[in-house]
Amino acid sequence: MKQKVRFSLGKKLTILIVLLSVVLSVASILVSYRIFSVTMTNYYAQLGTNLVRTLASQLDPDELDYYYETGQMDERYYEIQSFIQDLVENNNVEYLFVVRPHGVGVTFLFDSDMEMGEGGEYYDGGYCALGTYVDLIGGFADNLDKLLAGEEVEPIIQPDAVFGWMMTAMVPVLHEDGTMAGYVMADISMYDVMKTRQTFLITLVVLLTSLTVCFIIIFLVVLRRKVIQPIDKLTLATGDFIENNEEELATGTVEVNVPDIRTGDEVELLANSFRKMEEDMISYIRSFTQITAEKERIGAELNVATQIQADMLPRIFPAFPERKEFDIYATMDPAKEVGGDFYDFFLVDDDHLAVVIADVSGKGVPAALFMVIAKTLIKNHAQNKDAPGAVFTQTNEQLCEGNDAGLFVTAWMGVLEISTGKLIYVNAGHNPPLLRRADEKFEWLKSRPGFVLAGMEGVRYRENEMEMQPGDMLFLYTDGVTEATNANQELFGEERLLETLNEQPKLPVSALLPKVKKSIDSFVGEAEQFDDITMLSLNYRKKGEKTNG
Repeated sequence: MKQKVRFSLGKKLTILIVLLSVVLSVASILVSYRIFSVTMTNYYAQLGTNLVRTLASQLDPDELDYYYETGQMDERYYEIQSFIQDLVENNNVEYLFVVRPHGVGVTFLFDSDMEMGEGGEYYDGGYCALGTYVDLIGGFADNLDKLLAGEEVEPIIQPDAVFGWMMTAMVPVLHEDGTMAGYVMADISMYDVMKTRQTFLITLVVLLTSLTVCFIIIFLVVLRRKVIQPIDKLTLATGDFIENNEEELATGTVEVNVPDIRTGDEVELLANSFRKMEEDMISYIRSFTQITAEKERIGAELNVATQIQADMLPRIFPAFPERKEFDIYATMDPAKEVGGDFYDFFLVDDDHLAVVIADVSGKGVPAALFMVIAKTLIKNHAQNKDAPGAVFTQTNEQLCEGNDAGLFVTAWMGVLEISTGKLIYVNAGHNPPLLRRADEKFEWLKSRPGFVLAGMEGVRYRENEMEMQPGDMLFLYTDGVTEATNANQELFGEERLLETLNEQPKLPVSALLPKVKKSIDSFVGEAEQFDDITMLSLNYRKKGEKTNG
């Protein structure tokens, strides 16, 4: 007996097309409106930022100190005031202020809304004369804290009962020694932005709604004539085939009985394909099931391998919270599920800290396996209190044994004597690290590198020695950092790395590495990560007590 169709394909497709069209239209409206809104907001944010930077560049910190301390308005004061008013009149800005941090608020030095002889309260929209004090609240107070901490701040966008929707941008005016003489604020009205966004949204909704309705009507007419009716005929034929061969289908002995449909178009090809599909269905399903099971098994094993590799590297920071003499931080971002880079750090005894960073040639599972062996050998020899040169020499000999795959390792290892700051290090073909002395910037720690590990038997590795002083910082990395490539096939390079580190050279290690990674990600953009990216930084805080270990 034929089963009655409760909900035809035509009705389902009609509902589906309508729903999809509506969803796509709504999504298009939301995305377009979002992009438009963000673009408009960013434009005004950039406008405000450029304006306050322009004014800040024209202000003399010493003059601001004078006006703040004396409260006297001289001829130069009115020249600056005139310049500020010109900026307001010639730009899309409502108010422009120059203020000086004071307590939990600010003291006004300049106000573009100046009208001689008139004063008022800032939060009431009045002119704030020289010396007017205002308490800061909310985002303004938070931004002041950031400015005082030397951080950049984003413009604040919020509604105000007096001023309406406003965007406030701000930038500090600094003395040569980095202290703040004051900062500039610009208020830009967002009323036009809100009105434009509303108009854009209404126009977009009307346009896309009209296009969606027209599309649905046209598509459904074509679908009915060209697809639904021919498929209904084929469905009736195949339905008879299924109904009359239920037992054979269950046992796999059914013979193909697709009717001969000659329409001269894709429906005829569909009927022929359906006939062939029946013949291949069982074997195809069996093969597909086996392949799927194998892929799931491999995927599960790779996930386990990724977790195992991650667990092998120190990941808990601070790593030695009880040790105040030093601070250490490290990260690794593999290019694939598992990688060939690794880092390690551990106390050989109470007075000696070993740090290691290395890069195995190749990628994926082979490199990861070789990485495990190399890391284990280096740590085992180091924990026997062997000198760094001897550690690499013995590790090299063991890695060369049975290395038929021809893999090799570039590595850098140092052992720091915590009580004196003496650092003995050895380089096996690895990138040179960077060293920042306490009150200086990062510079390359140049030394003659030895041959790579596992490259050739009989290699002896020469040690280098230096003395770290309290406040010094060491930065180690693999070539995945400098060889990060953007869409234009440009390398991040050593120069960009040095510039990035020296932008804020005194950042703590836990903030320095994420800053470098963020700079790399910004440079690379949407390009695929080519190599593992591994970094380690050691900050020598103070000398420890000499032990007898």
